[in-house]
Order: sequence, then structure tokens, then C-alpha cells
Amino acid sequence: MIISIHIPKTGGSSFGEILKSVYGENLWINYDQQWNAITVKKNLIPSNTECLHGHFEFNAFDQEFPESQKITWMRDPVKRTISLYNHIMNRPDQDNELIMDIYQNKLSLIEFSGIPWIRNQGLNYLIDSTPSDFSFIGFLENFTVSLRQCAEVLGWHQIPESRWINRGNKTEESFISQETIQIIKKNNKEEYEWREEAKRIFNTKTIK
Repeated sequence: MIISIHIPKTGGSSFGEILKSVYGENLWINYDQQWNAITVKKNLIPSNTECLHGHFEFNAFDQEFPESQKITWMRDPVKRTISLYNHIMNRPDQDNELIMDIYQNKLSLIEFSGIPWIRNQGLNYLIDSTPSDFSFIGFLENFTVSLRQCAEVLGWHQIPESRWINRGNKTEESFISQETIQIIKKNNKEEYEWREEAKRIFNTKTIK
């Protein structure tokens, strides 16, 4: 079993489309909730499934699929935080109380980045894992190279064409002050450290 952990705003929706082109009906995509080891329900997963994709915590399926290969994509935490903030302010999930609280109180980007569950948000999904626990970690800024590496690791016969969805407005990022960026970096210090270790491992792997 391949378990694809989608950390929000890291290109996971686009990668999900790529997985569809590879696995077809053998792919199970689920965004009902942030699945963890307690809430996961194996009976929901079709028996023919080869790959799972969604907002899963690292250890969510350890009991059900102990021999699984785990993969994920990462993005610069500053860009990820800005993208999530813009997404919430432009398209808030009205069924999510936490999101609506941010939206209705019109929090600034700095205030947003300091919220406990927003700080180092990627680690909320990576839990106590280390980069070496993954079969593949891709990096959004090097998407083409990372995708080639993913195809090799997972034994795909060809590299699928990518189609971007939910792409944010990059022009908005250019108006953010360096002071704000530095505060966001500080609020994501632990995730930056985890990501740097992942880059050290996976950016040095040879692609045939």
C-alpha cells in the first residue's frame, strides 16, 4: 500500500490528479477529515486499493497497513502559510468553526502565522516521523525533478503530465514585507529544520 500524505497547500490536489492517472480505480482519495490512528476506518477503503491520498497523519494507517510506503510533498513554510491564509480569507470553509473564527476576526497574516495549529502546520501531519521514514518526499519548488524521482521510487512506467489546480496568486506574495516574512519563518522554525533534513536526504538521491 502507498500512503500519500497531503499537507495542506503543498500541491496535493494537483498531485492527487496525477495519482488518478496512475492508479485509476485503485486510488482512494479522502478529505473527510484529518485522519489519525484513532479515527481511521479501514472498512471505508475498497479492497482493491493500492494507494491512499488525503490529509492523513503519518501513523494513521500503521495498524492497518504496517508495510506501507509513505510519500508526501513539502513547500517552503512561508509560502505555504501565505497560501493557506489567502485561501481562508478568500474562500473560508463555513462549516469549520476554527476557519470562520479566523475569517470573521480578520486576523492579519502575522497574527494568523502565530496561531498554535498554524505554526509548523506540516508537523501536525508528520507527527513524530523523520524524513528517513518516507519512501519519497517531493519539493514543490523542484516539482519536475521530484516527480521524476517519485515515478522511479514507486515503479511507474512513465511520468504523468501534471495539471495544476488551486494555484494561488503569486503576485500577492511580493507585497509582503521582509519583517513579516521573518516572523513567519520564526513561527515555523521546527518545520524548516525537518524540511532541510528531508532535502538533504531526497535531493541527493540519483535519478536514472
